[in-house]
Formats: sequence, structure tokens, C-alpha cells
Amino acid sequence: MNKKVIILTGGTDGIGRNSLNYLINEDNLKLILPIRNLEKGEKVIQELKLINSNIDITTMEMDLSSFESIKSFVNEFNKLGLPLHTLVNNAGIMSPIYKKTVNGFESTFGTNYLGTFLLTNLLLPNLKKSNTESDKGNIVIVTSRMHYYVSTLDIDNLENINESNFSSGNEYNKSKVCDLLFAFELNNRLKSDGYDKIINVNSIHPGFQITSLSKDHGWFSNYIVLPILTFFLGNNINDMGKALAEISLNKSNVNGKYFQLTTESQPSKLVTNNEISKSLWEKTIKLLEL
Repeated sequence: MNKKVIILTGGTDGIGRNSLNYLINEDNLKLILPIRNLEKGEKVIQELKLINSNIDITTMEMDLSSFESIKSFVNEFNKLGLPLHTLVNNAGIMSPIYKKTVNGFESTFGTNYLGTFLLTNLLLPNLKKSNTESDKGNIVIVTSRMHYYVSTLDIDNLENINESNFSSGNEYNKSKVCDLLFAFELNNRLKSDGYDKIINVNSIHPGFQITSLSKDHGWFSNYIVLPILTFFLGNNINDMGKALAEISLNKSNVNGKYFQLTTESQPSKLVTNNEISKSLWEKTIKLLEL
């Protein structure tokens, strides 16, 4: 198979959906969208085919908040016998209320970080097998500039969240700090095994915009607070989608970087601390029982 296979999570809404408008213009791509709502995914495919009728795009069922669903998706994908050249971890939520995933973790942390960590590690063998030094693969992890507001990370108590100590913003920021630490630690581990020669790992804050991750915050937040924030802090959704597509395609072949839109940026000192990233990895392995 000569086509480049890209798995993109969160492809039916917001930035991920907009990135598809750019990705479908690339030649020789096969896009796989793991999503919860297959009916919604089919509508997205039909919209995209109005732009480019020749696109090769498929939806597959997956719920990023469920470990069993993630494992089932990876199993079904592997059955297809396809290579995997690029994984774009874009999906994310920001729960306004305290609730747990089916695995018992706070939902924002369990979805944004634990789900992303598990999916990436389960797909890593395929990525290692499918890519070469002359034609490197890519792992992209979508994070947030909100990580700058997190100065410490209590790794020993990551999972110890309940209704009394829950904060929607804190859990979202924590999940994105963990995603960024994961990106740097994954790159370190690939380097130690020599796989950095065939797989790039980059992270991106694609900008701020009202997306589906904030859709459950109630009318006051959705129609008053978030529009005001977007007006003063937000980015154009087309620029954001284009940035995610560019970093995903990675034609400049960069590795181990953090981007804000397409500008390489310096992350916080916390997320470049190798001891913290290593400790987080080891803790996550225990939480996921890997």
C-alpha cells in the first residue's frame, strides 16, 4: 500500500474537523477517524466528499474515555492489516461537572491524558514497523497553552479527585500538562531505543476557540463567557485547523518540539523536567496496568 495512513482522533468537531479540510487536499492519504458517533462521522465524510470526491477516509468506533473501547479499536484496526504512519491525538473534553469514566477516573483526566497515553502506546508497535529513516512517521499530541498555569504536579495523587476537590479548569489544565510531559517523555524513550530516527513526536497548542470540548458548560458559559474569551483570546478556526494539519503532515521533519499554531515555542520548565516526565510515565503505567 503506497498511501500514508493517518489516524486522527476528534475529527468530527472543532479543530480536528477543520484540519480535515486541509488534509483531504493531500495526495495519497488514507484517513482513519476513531469516533464515538458513527452517524455523525458519516455526515462529516459526506461533507468532505463534496470538496474532494476522491478522498480515502473511514470512520471506526472508539470512545477515548473507555480503555476497553480503545483496546477494541486498536484490535479492529490491526485486523485491517494497514500500516500506520501518523497518529494525531486531537480529541479532548473539558467536563464542567465531576463525573467518572467507566474505568473510574475523573472524566477530563481519564479521557484527555489516560486515553491518549493508552491509544498511543497500543499503536506504537505498528508505527515502529511502518516507518523508515528516509520516510519518518509522526505522533502529534494536542495540548494547550494553559499548561503554563500549572506550576506543580502531584503525581502521587493524580487519580485522587472527588466532588469536593474537583475543579473543571484545574483538571483540564492538569490533563494538558500531562499530555505535554507525555510527548517529551515518549520522545526521550524513542531516542533511547533508536526509534527517533523513524518517528517524530511533536505537540501543539492549536489555538483557543469554542469547540465541542466546552459544549456541556451550560448556556451562560457557552453564550456569554466563552464568546467573550474567544473574542479577546481566540484564534481563527481555519488557522487552527490548518496549523494542526501542517504539524501532522510535518513536511519539515521536525522532532521533539512544542508549537503554538505553527510557531515553535518554549514550554514551561515543569514539562521539560525529565525526572517529572519519567515519574509520570511510571505512574501512568501503573494506573493503566500496562
